[in-house]
Amino acid sequence: MLRHYDALGLVRPTGRTVGGYRAYSAEDVRRIFHVESLRSLGLSLKQIGRALEDPAFSPSALVGDLIRWTENRLERERELLARLRAIDASAPADWQDVLHVVSLMQGLDSASAARRQQTVLGRREGAALPAELLAGAVLSESDPVVAGALRWALAGGPLRRPGDADPPGAGTGRAVGGRPAGGTARAGPRRRPCRRPGRLGLRRGAGQAVRRGPG
Repeated sequence: MLRHYDALGLVRPTGRTVGGYRAYSAEDVRRIFHVESLRSLGLSLKQIGRALEDPAFSPSALVGDLIRWTENRLERERELLARLRAIDASAPADWQDVLHVVSLMQGLDSASAARRQQTVLGRREGAALPAELLAGAVLSESDPVVAGALRWALAGGPLRRPGDADPPGAGTGRAVGGRPAGGTARAGPRRRPCRRPGRLGLRRGAGQAVRRGPG
């Protein structure tokens, strides 16, 4: 590391020993500590060189940038930690289970409400959905139909099979994210036209009178 600092001009030794080794003075050692201190704040070696050599190099703007970079990095680390915990909570038996949970998380993070709903309803046979992941998705879900599907899955709703009842939001034709649930709206059963009660009563009375004949 000291050789690298020397090559970059950050810390040059005051002299050399008879054997050719670098000899550092007390001032050199103090500068090394300064370099290491600034490195601990996230400054690059180039930025450290400017900080130690350029009096006009103000720390205010750079420190503000470092704060924003650190916040972004922490957010990414928190997201990674949440993904790892969700995978751990699902107790995967193999890497296919891991890939399934990752696919589930990607689907739930989609900007499309229809895809988020399909992610929940279309999970593969025998695949468990991590309760912690579903609970977090329910709390952050803004679409009521998708939220209903998430609560259904969180309650242990079974996979759909032929003849099964539709889960919440499926096949109802309700709009999900501006589109019908499930991609297409299914037509409900046709209703027979409703006759007026008065007219129906008159027809029934006339038919009975015909059957009875003249009194």
